[in-house]
Amino acid sequence: MTSIAPSKHEARQRADKLMQDCRRQCSRTHFDSAVTLIGFVPHDCVTLAISQSTISRPTVNNRELRPNEIIVLYSGEFVRYTCEPHETLFTLTTNVEHYQQCVANHSLIDVLANRQAYRFQVANFKLVQSAIDVFNAYLTSPHESPLKQRNRHEHSFNEDALLVALIRALTPVGRCALRPPTRRKIATEAIEYIHQNPNKPLNMKVLVKQLQTTTRSLHHGFVETFGTSPIAYIRNLRLAHVRRDLIRNTWPTVTETAMHWNFHHLSRFSKAYQDAYGETPSETSRRNRTMLAAPKNNNQ
Repeated sequence: MTSIAPSKHEARQRADKLMQDCRRQCSRTHFDSAVTLIGFVPHDCVTLAISQSTISRPTVNNRELRPNEIIVLYSGEFVRYTCEPHETLFTLTTNVEHYQQCVANHSLIDVLANRQAYRFQVANFKLVQSAIDVFNAYLTSPHESPLKQRNRHEHSFNEDALLVALIRALTPVGRCALRPPTRRKIATEAIEYIHQNPNKPLNMKVLVKQLQTTTRSLHHGFVETFGTSPIAYIRNLRLAHVRRDLIRNTWPTVTETAMHWNFHHLSRFSKAYQDAYGETPSETSRRNRTMLAAPKNNNQ
């Protein structure tokens, strides 16, 4: 992804030190606000990207990325990636020859061959977290001491090391390599149903009935696959929709916006929103109403 197109509202980003050599580029970028990245994968290259977002999900080519999915892009492919506030994006780009050599020499899974629509679905969320840990271990921060940076550089001297470690982190082992348990299939069906019905009054009872399963299977399968509980995921998804509607001024008031997304206890809603975004819903609404009104005032 080579260019950044900010959303309608000013966005800020913080990029840690880029690690780059003759065959790879790697970075970690934190976004304070929503921004859209638009670009193409460089010729004869492969790009892997992993999102770390605690509240809402980013979108890749107009589809929301699930918590257990990573982005896998091939030479020349277009990508439109919309980040979420407080999201960290990890990216690794390497040439196709290097990628193929690593896969063959280390008996790794071919995430490029097994992807679906620019995405590769990881068997277990713990593997996604392991991959993020790999990124963090190899990336340096501008705030680190020169000695620590040098030690990290020496540690990553082998050009294959990061790519191999990353793909291995995404490779199921032991029981995970066998046929996925039924609870993970249930979790996948649950998250699709949640996204198809974002403003319905969903809870565990409704999901269990819809999926014809048990509370235990749904809860454990969801946590194992996506790293969070179904109820927490639903709440965060609704908070993200509320924020988008407040930014777009979809509804006349904050209360109407909250009610539309099934937040009926307004004090609890306000606290959850402030915990997630660092400001109250009223502050979000007031700021964006002011921003939208500004051009009109300038034309008067």
